[in-house]
Amino acid sequence: MDPKMTPEELEQFIHRELRALPTRKAPAGFEARLQAAVGARTVRAGGSPGQLEQVIHRELRGLPPRRAPRTLEARVLAEIERRAAIAWYHKSWSYWPAPVRVAFAAGSTGLIAAVVFALTLLGRAPQADALAQQVGDRVHSASALLTFGTWAVNFAGHLLGDLPHLWLYSGLAVVAALYATFFGLGAFAYRTLYRTS
Repeated sequence: MDPKMTPEELEQFIHRELRALPTRKAPAGFEARLQAAVGARTVRAGGSPGQLEQVIHRELRGLPPRRAPRTLEARVLAEIERRAAIAWYHKSWSYWPAPVRVAFAAGSTGLIAAVVFALTLLGRAPQADALAQQVGDRVHSASALLTFGTWAVNFAGHLLGDLPHLWLYSGLAVVAALYATFFGLGAFAYRTLYRTS
């Protein structure tokens, strides 16, 4: 058994395998025996719910034990071996060896500290003004692009403002109807081509 596998993971795997088994059928005559035992208990006036529960429990305990399929043990052991073969660096953080986790945390913290320190040095350096000028030039070109976008929106607003409202709403209705038709045809094609039977 893999010492890195948690009991919860193993339990979940075994639970999935057991749920995949075919349903269990009661032996012949079990239902009639149970009905007779329940009927005998309910006929008696002095019977309590606890006694009825005991009768049902005794009848259910009398059922033969359910056998697992022959392949279940092999599948569980194969899954345990598969998980044991996975390298630690392909697993989650909690499975990493403790020294590696400590080294990773220390390295990450050191990297963050170095970036923060470099940014503070960069802000105080004499070249900071030249860098700010270069960033300003880039922002100026973005500002020109923003100005063009504002002009395009205003131009479209003037064009649409001159259209009659009836044309505008009719155009929107036609676009909505075309979209709904396209969506309906797509759903129909999907159901027709990929229907699973």
